[in-house]
Amino acid sequence: MRKIFPVAALLALLAIAISSCDSNLTYANQLVAEKTAIKAYIATNNIKVVDTIPTIVPWPDGVYYLTSSGLYVHVLDTGAVVNKAIKTNTVVTVRFMETNMAGESGYTNMYGTGDPVELLYNNVSSSATYGDCKAWHEGLDYVGDGGRIQMIVPASLGWSMYTTSAALTAMYYELNYTFWK
Repeated sequence: MRKIFPVAALLALLAIAISSCDSNLTYANQLVAEKTAIKAYIATNNIKVVDTIPTIVPWPDGVYYLTSSGLYVHVLDTGAVVNKAIKTNTVVTVRFMETNMAGESGYTNMYGTGDPVELLYNNVSSSATYGDCKAWHEGLDYVGDGGRIQMIVPASLGWSMYTTSAALTAMYYELNYTFWK
């Protein structure tokens, strides 16, 4: 019993110390930090944000359209049948590369490493391994089968794991979409 108490006391003190360090990270503070990180990423990468969808494909280098949801979109290739409505629950496979706003690489399966992620179009579910990314569904408004897109994704539109961590995490993605026929 004497050995258990010091270990339990030490763990309790450690837990209190860790939680007190995070006490200044309110949700409002996290939102401000996320917006600041996105603005810095945009400035560092010479991105021009527009409020009208470009008519030239691929879109001019560095031009991103800001959607009403807060997603920043840049189309590299519209793919096939971009103006045809995609049916709900169409199986779409996604190869992607992700980095955070500091430019630190995350996961990638872009170059054939790892299986593509599958999503059911317009059926966002949190039951997937990482949870569905709302932004990936929204990106399909601008491209079709075989489309390639780049996005800056605020945490509220991203994978759930980036909204439940100690701080909100905005991400940059490059995506390749393929529809199952």
